[in-house]
Amino acid sequence: MHIVVIGNGVAGNSAASIASKFNCEITIVSEEVFPEYSACALPYYLSGEITRQHVFLKQDKRSSEDGIHTIFNKKVERIDVKNQEVIFEGGSLRYDKLIIATGAESIVPRIAGIDKVGIFTLKTLADVDKILAYHKRTVVIIGSGFIGVEAGIALKKNGCEVIFIELLDRILPRAFDRKPADIIKTILREHEIEVLTEERVVRILGRKEVEGIETESRKIGCDAAILSTGMRPRVDLARSTGMKIGELGGVVTNEQMLTNIENIYACGDCVESRDAVTGKKSLQLLWPNAVSQGSIAGYNCIGIHRKYRGFVNVVGVDIFGTHVASIGHTGAAFQAAERIQIIEKAYTKHSHWIVVKDGAIIGAQFIGKTKDAGVISQAIWKRACLEEIKETASRQKLLTINPLFTTLERYL
Repeated sequence: MHIVVIGNGVAGNSAASIASKFNCEITIVSEEVFPEYSACALPYYLSGEITRQHVFLKQDKRSSEDGIHTIFNKKVERIDVKNQEVIFEGGSLRYDKLIIATGAESIVPRIAGIDKVGIFTLKTLADVDKILAYHKRTVVIIGSGFIGVEAGIALKKNGCEVIFIELLDRILPRAFDRKPADIIKTILREHEIEVLTEERVVRILGRKEVEGIETESRKIGCDAAILSTGMRPRVDLARSTGMKIGELGGVVTNEQMLTNIENIYACGDCVESRDAVTGKKSLQLLWPNAVSQGSIAGYNCIGIHRKYRGFVNVVGVDIFGTHVASIGHTGAAFQAAERIQIIEKAYTKHSHWIVVKDGAIIGAQFIGKTKDAGVISQAIWKRACLEEIKETASRQKLLTINPLFTTLERYL
């Protein structure tokens, strides 16, 4: 059996690694020039904490002897579904099974002057190479998602002045509610990073090169700007092939990661996921989800049945030595009319917030201490209710059968 994987990110490589264990011939086709690297390591390369070579994942076990072949720097132009063939620049490949793992791309907002020299996105190794090669002293980060925050911290460590401009009322708005976000903002300001919230960028100043940023209320001088305004699935190839694209813009698959076209699977950031809390479709453009979906696609490609259960969002970052993390949903993600309860506990050096909806834990946010984040994640998967946790914890204090509920009780 010949399996072709389009995309050399973590999802495609996870699928290839699984399938390679079952004596399949696998070819990975990627338009990137580079072999597999860790997107999670890019901020450390940007800060200078690691060298470029340490971004790449070990390729010792990746060779033609494993049945995995790689074709780099080739963009797939089209897929011939009838003849089960992938056509790329200068060649083609027949496939028995095809896996689409084309990932996501940065969203570039419509801002006057956005095409000036000195405006960057941050998604790939090539993006980081360009940022490092550019002359810069003061950098504005437009938006404040996790990628932007990590980039800002990295650039500060690398000697730049950094300013965040966020449209919403708090930093990291998709991951944190107002109180923990304000603590994160304070930590950044303590390290001389300015954070401006509730400000809209209306113009990039300068002639050919960036000289500043204009918001609705002020002008800020800078040498460069990085866009942290979100990601969207890369689905142009999938759409042109006839694959179903969902309302959120990702490829639609079933629980086996199979698309609406026979023998074609999809996984990773290009796919619409299932939110394990709400059961609704969502875009979970995160590394752990890509690994999970890639593995499931790999198993199902070779005929071993696996089901994708959905995903609970888990993200974290080290902010100058203070670890912060978010799991599941924030309270702000729901309408005011819905029954949301926030359980807050603050200590000397750490704090946490547990988000509860209709009596069940649906999310949590941590500042300063994140070691039990996995326990909260389990509780979300189990749809654990507050009453059940307290009742079971009381019974188990003497029995010590299962530490899950007694650990959870400490957070409530």
